[in-house]
Amino acid sequence: MLAVAALGTKVATRVGIPTALAFIAVGMLVGEPLNLTDPAAGYRSAYAVGNVALALILFYGGLSTEIRRTRGIWLPSIALATVGVVLVSVITAAVVWAAFPGVGWYAALMLGAVLGSTDAASVLQILGGERIAGRVRETVELESGLNDPMAFVLVAAFAHMWMGGSFDPWTVPLVLWQLVAGAVIGVVIGWVSDLALAAFEEDAPEVYPVITVALALLAYGAAHMAHASGLLAVFMTALTLGNSSDLPFRSTIVRFHASLAYLAQIVMFFMLGVMIDLQVLTDPVVIAGGTVIAFVLAFVARPIAVTSILLPLGYSARETAAISWLGLRGAVPIILMTVPLLMAQGGEHSHFLKRAFGAVFICVIVGSVIPGSTVRWTLRLLRLRLPSPPRPSAMIDMITKTPLDTRMMMVVVQPGAPIEGKQLAEARIPGEITVALVVRGVRTQRVRGDTRFEAGDEVAISLPDRLVPIARQMFGEHDE
Repeated sequence: MLAVAALGTKVATRVGIPTALAFIAVGMLVGEPLNLTDPAAGYRSAYAVGNVALALILFYGGLSTEIRRTRGIWLPSIALATVGVVLVSVITAAVVWAAFPGVGWYAALMLGAVLGSTDAASVLQILGGERIAGRVRETVELESGLNDPMAFVLVAAFAHMWMGGSFDPWTVPLVLWQLVAGAVIGVVIGWVSDLALAAFEEDAPEVYPVITVALALLAYGAAHMAHASGLLAVFMTALTLGNSSDLPFRSTIVRFHASLAYLAQIVMFFMLGVMIDLQVLTDPVVIAGGTVIAFVLAFVARPIAVTSILLPLGYSARETAAISWLGLRGAVPIILMTVPLLMAQGGEHSHFLKRAFGAVFICVIVGSVIPGSTVRWTLRLLRLRLPSPPRPSAMIDMITKTPLDTRMMMVVVQPGAPIEGKQLAEARIPGEITVALVVRGVRTQRVRGDTRFEAGDEVAISLPDRLVPIARQMFGEHDE
């Protein structure tokens, strides 16, 4: 199954559907004959495994987020991750309450909160190979890394009220504590870990990913013990570490966590597929309910919430429309549904919750296919999708413990590029850009002053980050 997922990545990414979504179907096929005698134990396991998997996914999200690219979008992203989740939850709940008379207001609010947050794993995969103009990518990725804590608190609060409890006035301070304390704990652990890793004398790069996995689990556990958001703590720990100028073996660590996050996504979807009751899933009412909610989220709740927040903050109509459409749902809503299922403990609400679990499952499937498969088309329609430069067949990287002030990258000489047909000596390449070698066909060539660049050449260069746009222009790869 892992091999199929790895081989299917290219196809799924091209179509725009999260690869691991297929593992829900595999999990359903495996789980059907299991006949679990203790569903509550299964929900507890799914909740525990799902949270660990989410922590690993968010850790990679934090590592791969560049703070320099998030300047000016923290306020919009935080607003979407808090106020936006509340608005999506309430709007969705209003439609569910009106469309399905048998569903009470608190039950509708609980369902709305379950579907209120976007999924970091789906967003990272779908947008992974895209070049998008404006602030769309950074806003959506940062929002998806920050919005899970709000959704968890709202689901627990609304489920408690639906099951007969009263509104707890401490809910609002609890939300604030979860967010603020989780962020502070994550930044502190990231900062202390950065100092420790910089002083660590181990020269073997394979040791560092093991340490960073431990740091992810440490951040989650420390925040959980403080009754703060463990997921937010994990994200902020990784964000602090990933943007440190002293992080050893950065490329090795990031690549390891990219693979680990992909594996975590597969495991999460597979286990959630095991928990699905096929009998409930084939109920026409459940199918219709989940499909209706998916369309409400995509075309009503998400656009209203995003537009009301981003337009006053200076986002263009095109950026706002793109961010509205990129609110992808993945495994997070299914994990959130295990919260009320565990609270019910097999009581009188269990039958409704199982049907609601199935409806949320259908909603996630429909919501993943409709927005996910149309992301590229939508971005192109909004004139926000930038052409991707051709990917070189060769890759090059420097594995170094001491962080350098330059990076290695491969560029392809495009027809008509300023450098095409010129020798290195006459190309007027800035002195801070070092040309290391040229790959022409299947041969590598040592670069000398009389080396002439031809269209299609793959060139390995070393340069500071600030000169990347200039280098891309020289080689004909137009940057953002």
